[in-house]
Amino acid sequence: MTNCVYIFGNGLDLRMGMPTSYPDFLKYYEGIKTSDYTVASIKQSFLSKVKIEKGQEWKDLEIALGLFTKDVFDVESFKDFYRDISSALKEYLTLAEENLPNLSPDDEIKFWEDLMFPEDYLHVKSRKKVFDIYSNKDKVTANIINFNYTNTLEHLLSSKKDAFNGYGDSSRSSHFWVRDIKHVHGKLNESDLLFGVNDLSQIENEDFCMDENFQDLIIKPKGNEELGTGVDTECASLISEADIFYIYGTSLGPTDKLWWDCILRRFMNSNAILLYFHYTSQKVKTDLLERDYIGIERDLRKLVMERIGIEGDIKSFRNRIFVARNADIFPIYPKRVIIV
Repeated sequence: MTNCVYIFGNGLDLRMGMPTSYPDFLKYYEGIKTSDYTVASIKQSFLSKVKIEKGQEWKDLEIALGLFTKDVFDVESFKDFYRDISSALKEYLTLAEENLPNLSPDDEIKFWEDLMFPEDYLHVKSRKKVFDIYSNKDKVTANIINFNYTNTLEHLLSSKKDAFNGYGDSSRSSHFWVRDIKHVHGKLNESDLLFGVNDLSQIENEDFCMDENFQDLIIKPKGNEELGTGVDTECASLISEADIFYIYGTSLGPTDKLWWDCILRRFMNSNAILLYFHYTSQKVKTDLLERDYIGIERDLRKLVMERIGIEGDIKSFRNRIFVARNADIFPIYPKRVIIV
């Protein structure tokens, strides 16, 4: 039995045509009225800051929140602002989810088959052969750790739902089933949405760090711990037993460092392998040779190692870290527009 852990980020929702990027949300947030004068003032200051700042870190809304704490002098006012933007995010994602596309039978099949064999999207045939040798996927139990708040994955897998055993399709794949989908940051319309940073080092205003109620709101791991749902412990356990990690739709950013650390521990203390799907909006040449992709994969493997914290020679992990760039995995839909 091979244990596979899939980690999905916002890239999946974007692929489904949902306008869930942070710029999309901030445009919505800017357009809605905030009645409280103090909160409205902080909101305007934050939105202006995001537009003005050119640093890469300000392009990540959660990191930006931590940086912005230095521009607010009263922790209670910041907490009110946080509640306001968090409520707006929940409202926005609810609207986005209402516009999920109806899947065609062909797209349902594509999603399921892509989920079974993501390695089919490796660019170099010889690399896929190496993956097959090291993965040993005769019979697979899969678990999904979903960083998204939306129910997109449940929607995509609805036709495979089994009342007793998660998700499966014995007619097409008796060797593969998905045991569960874990929403580690909360689930829309079912729980609080954990929206913030990974730890206190990502909070610029040190005075705010002394306020435990502030920590409960903006430190995601602490929020999980205090809510006591156990989903964080369950996900850590799944990672600790994984043989293969498939990571899609996330930039491996610092606000989820807790989970990259968990993967790092499993990776370094086992023979687990990892396949990371990287996306770039830059124009990519389509007439590349397989040897070109070797260099691309080398660079992306280095990126994965840096962001997860894997130390060592890149070559020594060539048969354990696999990457695919801008792969045509999973169905794709045109971007939808939310009309408010």
